Amino acid sequence: MKAIDSYLLRQIVPTLLVTIFIAAVILLMERLMRLLDIAVGNGVSTLVVFQMLFNLIPHYIGLALPMALFLGVLLAFRKLSAQSELDAIQSTGIGLSRFIRAAVGLAALMAVFNFVLAGYIQPFTRYAYRAIMFNITSGVIEQGIGEGFFMNLPNGYTLRVERSSGAGRELSGVFAHKQNADGKIVTLTAKKGELLTGANDGVITMRLFSGNRAEWDPKTGENATLKFEVFDWPLDLADLVQFRGRGGDERELTIDELYSTMLSDRAAGRTGLNAATDEKLPPALRIAPSAVEAEFHGRLVFTLSMLLLPILAAPLGIMTRRATRSFGLVFGLLVLVSYHKVLEFGEAYASTKGISAGPLLWGIFAGFTVLTLILFRITDTTAGATPAQRLEERWISMIDAIVSIVRPRKAVA
Repeated sequence: MKAIDSYLLRQIVPTLLVTIFIAAVILLMERLMRLLDIAVGNGVSTLVVFQMLFNLIPHYIGLALPMALFLGVLLAFRKLSAQSELDAIQSTGIGLSRFIRAAVGLAALMAVFNFVLAGYIQPFTRYAYRAIMFNITSGVIEQGIGEGFFMNLPNGYTLRVERSSGAGRELSGVFAHKQNADGKIVTLTAKKGELLTGANDGVITMRLFSGNRAEWDPKTGENATLKFEVFDWPLDLADLVQFRGRGGDERELTIDELYSTMLSDRAAGRTGLNAATDEKLPPALRIAPSAVEAEFHGRLVFTLSMLLLPILAAPLGIMTRRATRSFGLVFGLLVLVSYHKVLEFGEAYASTKGISAGPLLWGIFAGFTVLTLILFRITDTTAGATPAQRLEERWISMIDAIVSIVRPRKAVA
């Protein structure tokens, strides 16, 4: 028995690994193009782009894992049935229920891996990715300034530069504006600027070239302008912008934090969209309770669904020698994608409408489980063509009937 289990796993694992690798590479390359456009437009280095891609790897692996497992099992059974190896195995008295155990065991390992990935790793990498993106789009990254953004400086000024280069350290078209408590408005303009580190006791300094400093009092109408060739302006870019702490979004919370937040919301009587408004409370408690509940149940349902993928893929992969079409593959992928989209819609609907996500998501999971087990049971106990093959024959007959109506008939001699 161990030899048969090992043989089945050798048929599944290569396809699983190749699918994960190809899917992750395709998704990362698509995102890489967009990140490079953002990085070039804000004058940041490509190293920052690869840091963001590294934080996206767990997310894309989580997306590719169910599809890879499903394709691995389906293609393995398709190959075994096409080469009559499955018939030879079943002739020895080993039924489909026994033969599928190795694939279900592999699915259990993948489910545990996905639980750790989605429950504990992805929240931290997602937050790290958002923090870097915030720094880029807010105009500051690695003590550099991006172009085309209005930024609030710690000293009360609002700063904007037309162009930046050299990782945001070489600036052109510098404009700064500030209104004091007494109503006076101070404006700084310069043709060029440069960020210097280590000057003035470690404080970061912006050195401005060929500019003006204007001060205007709206009450008295007095206006004073000072021209300068070189002006050193001390800044503290470390406090220029600060991204919020982790936990401001339900997807940034680990599975334990989601559960504890749910308990705290229930203890405080918060339900639906009635989130806490006290700024002194942790950020997780200021998220809508329905969103926290939907995220918690969604992760659990998504993880447990992986146990059903081999049970769904095996009946769709079994085929006869005369079957030449890939109906089972296409139909299976359509069912899998539709199921996950329904789960995503149910999670989003419960989150935004403030309803309880538990009964909705677990109800969808129960329906999918029952239909999958029925399909597997019929395939395992019925001789001859499988349900997938009979469905394929009906589909082909329907298509042929439609084509025969549309196709012009040949003239009879």
